[in-house]
Amino acid sequence: MNKTLKVVTAVALAVSILSPLAALAQVPNISGTPPISSLSGVQTSLYGIVNWIIVIFWVLTVLFLVWAAVLYLTGAGNEEKIKEAKNRVIYAIIAAAIALLATGLQSIVTSILKGNQ
Repeated sequence: MNKTLKVVTAVALAVSILSPLAALAQVPNISGTPPISSLSGVQTSLYGIVNWIIVIFWVLTVLFLVWAAVLYLTGAGNEEKIKEAKNRVIYAIIAAAIALLATGLQSIVTSILKGNQ
């Protein structure tokens, strides 16, 4: 029962954090949107996908940090829980590094594809 409660709590937290992002996905005219027929259309679609992935990475980073803080605060001197909290902080730092690299990689690939202008 304890594990089920943790899973339900995690899902509820994720939904409550990610639901405002749905408001950002406003598409005014879905039925009249022309199909992708040029390279700039593909580029725009890829930018949108990459930006959403970066947002998801940052949300996961914050969730890992909150989880680590909760584990640390509820550890009450228990070395095992404190060690697990420290590991969660390391994972959050790794997620932040990946998100930063993804942002930088997007700029690098864009400059390579556009050429030196």
